[in-house]
Amino acid sequence: MNRLINELKSILFIVTAIFIFRSTFLNWYVIPTGSLLPTLKIGDHVVVNKLSYGIMLPFMQTRIFSWSKPDRGDIVVFQGPESENQLTLIKRVVGLPGDKINFTNGILTINGVLAKQELQADRTPLENLGGGETAESLSLFIESGFSKYPHYILKRKWNSLTDAETQTWVVPPNKLLVLGDNRDNSSDGRFWGFMDQDRIYGRAFLISYSTFDKEGSFLPSFRNERWFQPIKN
Repeated sequence: MNRLINELKSILFIVTAIFIFRSTFLNWYVIPTGSLLPTLKIGDHVVVNKLSYGIMLPFMQTRIFSWSKPDRGDIVVFQGPESENQLTLIKRVVGLPGDKINFTNGILTINGVLAKQELQADRTPLENLGGGETAESLSLFIESGFSKYPHYILKRKWNSLTDAETQTWVVPPNKLLVLGDNRDNSSDGRFWGFMDQDRIYGRAFLISYSTFDKEGSFLPSFRNERWFQPIKN
């Protein structure tokens, strides 16, 4: 009996330690949708650094000390707004507090700096997107000019809503504007407004592994090229 109790105590200690570690230091998030395609594919298992911007209380999403702020281009995991049922979401930071942003026919201008969008002939990043997504109707661009690293974005080849979209924002204090890289298939700040910085859990920095459903197989398959792939942001 004592042996059983000691084993249960050991298991409880390990489980508690894992929860504290995930709540305070590192967590992982499985990409469920295509809003960040092709940067993050459906089925990617990403690692989130919860110490990127400060330290949070274990078991609580409350930051007690901050030593950094999100930067443009960061891919962040956060608690979504009420319109998204407060689900955990992942998007790219585009606008910081005080930024004036124009989105004219799908092209970003941030504080007077026009972002570049270069159409890509090499469509290798569009292979095996996951979730039934197909690449035939999508155009692949590299967007640059407002963040540290260029990144891919997607638009529909025909009838792109993004290319017909024009909006202007001034980001309020303690808020961020976040967008998805899959511009015609992302519910983001264009639709539900600014995101509170206090809702951020951390920054995604690594794809640990990636799975997808293979036709005719009951078991998931692995994208071998995505093992331990850093996320540049």
